[in-house]
Amino acid sequence: MAQPARRLGPGTVAVVTGAAGGLGSAICGALEGRGVRVIATDAPGVSGVDRSLDVTDPGAARALAEEARPDVWVNNAGLLGTAHALDQPDDEIRRVVEVNLLGVITGTRAAASVMVPRHRGVILNVGSLSAWNPTPGLAVYSATKHGVRAYSGAVAAELAGTGVLVTCLCPDGIWTPMLQGALDADSATMPFSGRRLLEADEVAAVAVRLLEGRRLVASLPAGRAVLAKMSGLWPRLGVLTRAPTERQGRRNQARYRARLGGPPAPRASTTGPTGDPTPPATEEPALMTDQSATTVPSTGSPSGGAT
Repeated sequence: MAQPARRLGPGTVAVVTGAAGGLGSAICGALEGRGVRVIATDAPGVSGVDRSLDVTDPGAARALAEEARPDVWVNNAGLLGTAHALDQPDDEIRRVVEVNLLGVITGTRAAASVMVPRHRGVILNVGSLSAWNPTPGLAVYSATKHGVRAYSGAVAAELAGTGVLVTCLCPDGIWTPMLQGALDADSATMPFSGRRLLEADEVAAVAVRLLEGRRLVASLPAGRAVLAKMSGLWPRLGVLTRAPTERQGRRNQARYRARLGGPPAPRASTTGPTGDPTPPATEEPALMTDQSATTVPSTGSPSGGAT
């Protein structure tokens, strides 16, 4: 059953997680520009938001939902966690899964519990182009974003006919503090492999259109989304294109470093005898919060997307 279109404006209440910066902050601004009353949340200890919220705490999420009675709930909080699969620490893997996937599940359940009885509401879960295709160097992040997309689609089907819509936004990489913090990570080249990174405001504009429309999934940019879906359908494609894609990502990391006034990327010792990238011996896994992130090239490699 098709969900009715909705208009955002005065009288609408929205909760946004991971709202201290980056895409979350941009979504808050876009909603406020429509007259929506926004409750911006982020992790305990993070400043610049209306409320602290540990997205992995079901009780805290339910309490906020009961208090705010939101019409809109945006699950944007997330972690990147840059490291090759065998190098990533166990505790970091657990934390990325807890925030990126269990946090979305917790938020969705809390929001739906107050929306379904009122027969109205929309839940937006922020995924990534990595939700469509495996992303070397961001294996755990990519796995969680696959889970976000699958969970969103399943719950959308379960709630069809209730007046509550669950939708999923899957952008490529965004120029935010999250990816700015990954400029030196050799394991995070994929999100930089397109022609450009998206800006948070342009992704936030798509988020608002999703909240007002009927679509269950939106992936951007369109060209990169097609390639990501193809790589997901034919995994060998990602294997075959990995080396040239990572080389392009390194070049773009250097370009963005220059934009921030940093040194250019090192040119030596970037590939092993088989042509595969060899990570620097000094590289440490980096855990970055999604108060900041998203990336979007319009053409190029089928791999990428960190939101």
